[in-house]
Amino acid sequence: MYIPLICHMAMTDRLATRTDTSDAAFTAAPGGAAALCLSALRERPRSVDELMVDLRISHSTCSAAVNKLMREGWVYDAGIRTRTRSGRNAIVWMTNERPKPLKDERPTRSQLAQQVEHLKREIEMLKGASDDVQG
Repeated sequence: MYIPLICHMAMTDRLATRTDTSDAAFTAAPGGAAALCLSALRERPRSVDELMVDLRISHSTCSAAVNKLMREGWVYDAGIRTRTRSGRNAIVWMTNERPKPLKDERPTRSQLAQQVEHLKREIEMLKGASDDVQG
């Protein structure tokens, strides 16, 4: 009887990049893998393949570190693809100035109501300024 092996995928912005094995690789990584990757990415955007060559760390360690940095909001997909040494497409990663949580945090009703009221006041203010200019 064939029983498929199912890999648990944790919920992230990019489901395809996070698995229990990525988490295990990061946990087993030398103390500063994420810090090394972040420092290198601050110098210039790079792919995981470029990072692992430049930093002389394994692919699993580098990939896990970049995935952790992405989940914590330190880096993001720049929307650029480059070729790896084997000729495959690779994501180019860039750093954020400040970490942003990737959780889907929706505003509460009262926060939305405050934003609507603020926008209404701005619209009225702009209408008043427009009337002053025309009148």
